[in-house]
Amino acid sequence: MYNHADTFERFKNYKGNFEANLSRDLKGVLSLYEASFLGYEGEEILEEAQTFSSLHLRGVIDEGRGSGMVMEEVSHALELPLHHRIQRFEARWYIESFAKRKDANQVLLQAAKLDFNIVQSTLQDDLQEMSRLVFLVL
Repeated sequence: MYNHADTFERFKNYKGNFEANLSRDLKGVLSLYEASFLGYEGEEILEEAQTFSSLHLRGVIDEGRGSGMVMEEVSHALELPLHHRIQRFEARWYIESFAKRKDANQVLLQAAKLDFNIVQSTLQDDLQEMSRLVFLVL
């Protein structure tokens, strides 16, 4: 996926800096941070977006601003950007994180767990089958 760098120009002020009031929207800054990793090397505006967003997100962690769940999400994102992670592990992390929420929709949570387990079982079956075939060839 590629984000057109010009899209981020609208978040800048007349001086060419990212608007300071953007930092009030923690989810928005987190999204900006994740999106900033999806450009090509040398795209200056995405590098600026990454610097701006990581600075503000680290400030949130250092100052303890935000709810526990949001802080956990910010900390998780700062460890490694989303698109650098393994999808299956990330899905499990989000399921576990969602389960901790007081307002978690239990039906949605159970559906997510069921889907995860079905896919996991299918992948394990496929791996067993491939192992069996490799063993037969050897």
